[in-house]
Amino acid sequence: MIYTLFLLFTFGVLAFVFYHWQYFMVFSPTYYREEELDDDFEILSIKTDDGVELEGVVYEPKSLYRKLPSINSTLLFFAGRSHDSVGLIKRLSLLFPHVRIITFNYRSYGKSGGVVNEKNLLDDSLKVAQIVKKNYGDFYVLGFSIGSLVAAYVASKMSVAGLFMVGPFDSIALLVKEKYGFNMPWILRYKFDKTKLVSKIDAKTYVFASKDDEITYIKNTRNLKQYVKNLVLYKEYEGLSHKELLWHEEVSKHINEVLE
Repeated sequence: MIYTLFLLFTFGVLAFVFYHWQYFMVFSPTYYREEELDDDFEILSIKTDDGVELEGVVYEPKSLYRKLPSINSTLLFFAGRSHDSVGLIKRLSLLFPHVRIITFNYRSYGKSGGVVNEKNLLDDSLKVAQIVKKNYGDFYVLGFSIGSLVAAYVASKMSVAGLFMVGPFDSIALLVKEKYGFNMPWILRYKFDKTKLVSKIDAKTYVFASKDDEITYIKNTRNLKQYVKNLVLYKEYEGLSHKELLWHEEVSKHINEVLE
């Protein structure tokens, strides 16, 4: 009897630890600011439906307004698990200098309040997208890593001009199966099942992956590929790590060809 109780207690402790450990495996709230923003950037702020303030930023290439009649494209960006989106905006503007770029930090990232989880991550992204649509009209969505799930969610819920997914995966359960070799989705705190989302997206979809990605394995991206409803471009690269993929010049070149 005592032995049985000990086993149950031990299992309970391990389950508790594993449950909370998953948060840090999926999310890594980050605050990072490399340099001051100039007049081409404006800090934004919105409040979620439950009163949490989210920090965002918009890049408007104002110097181009003197040369171009208007900015033709708006790009809404969703970052990876360890990114400060606002801190990335200058680097993003170098990749896509001729488009308007908008991004918001997830809860607990950057200066955003609250604590991020799967539900509010998706709910907040849709609210942000609706505000972008209202203020700027049609827009494209770009998501990196876990942000590709967020971008796909937005594209599955409302009309977008196009969907770019960089370093995407099929689901947390299948990613865990590939990494650790066990298939027990019922013990996972998060689902992040992208296969159900992309099969419902009418927008043109562009997918970029690396065969040498050490975080989101190419097998998982290839599995996701077969569910995409409107796949226009699928590119696989070699010799690129997970982090390098987003900043690779060939990836930004293909995206710019669509945006411009």
